[in-house]
Amino acid sequence: MNKNAETTASPSAWIEVPHFRWEMLMAQGAPRVEFRKGQTLFSQGDAVTHVHVVEQGRVRLVLLSEAGHEKHMAIVGTQGMVGECSAFLDGRHSVTAVASSDVVTRQVGLTLLQQGMARDEACMRQVLWLMNVKLRVLAHQNLLLSQATATQRVVHHLVQLAGTYGEAQGQGVAIRISFTHQEMANLAGLSRVMTSNVLMQLQAQGVIEMVKSHCVIREMQALRQRAVVL
Repeated sequence: MNKNAETTASPSAWIEVPHFRWEMLMAQGAPRVEFRKGQTLFSQGDAVTHVHVVEQGRVRLVLLSEAGHEKHMAIVGTQGMVGECSAFLDGRHSVTAVASSDVVTRQVGLTLLQQGMARDEACMRQVLWLMNVKLRVLAHQNLLLSQATATQRVVHHLVQLAGTYGEAQGQGVAIRISFTHQEMANLAGLSRVMTSNVLMQLQAQGVIEMVKSHCVIREMQALRQRAVVL
């Protein structure tokens, strides 16, 4: 991720901070834990006993309504942290964390996290940045759900994916990670059918090319022009 992304007005819902360093938390021992895709790291309402620093893979943060409906908030990747947003509030996780891919994390006890933040200014800045960017992502997600069309929602997340995981491929941009129509639908707050229709329309117009669960953006400028301005 480009470090400049830390100051953008519309942060990506895919949070990748590979330049972050957590040695101050690992020095006293933080066990390595593996999760298979689809496994739950912690559930909404669980007591917060530790947080996870993501070493490999991606973790999806999901908010569950009382009726059981899921609202996908953000996806945290390399060197990100999950669980910290509730660590200093009421001691209960406010969201559920699910492995979006096979995941390796370092498990950091809550006391160790608090001590690390008190002793190390860089650690404090990183934790505060992650908490603030998640709050901003949530605010933008709320705007998208209330003001944007289905096409604008999907396009917005494609642009963010390209910004976080894109690499040049000829005249286009290839998104390095795979995603399913259902995963995009969950994040955009749409049905899978509606999301698939939007992606097929964009492909028919020559803006993107979908190959199984991978996407190449052929016309980046045209895609940006379809995005909602937040």
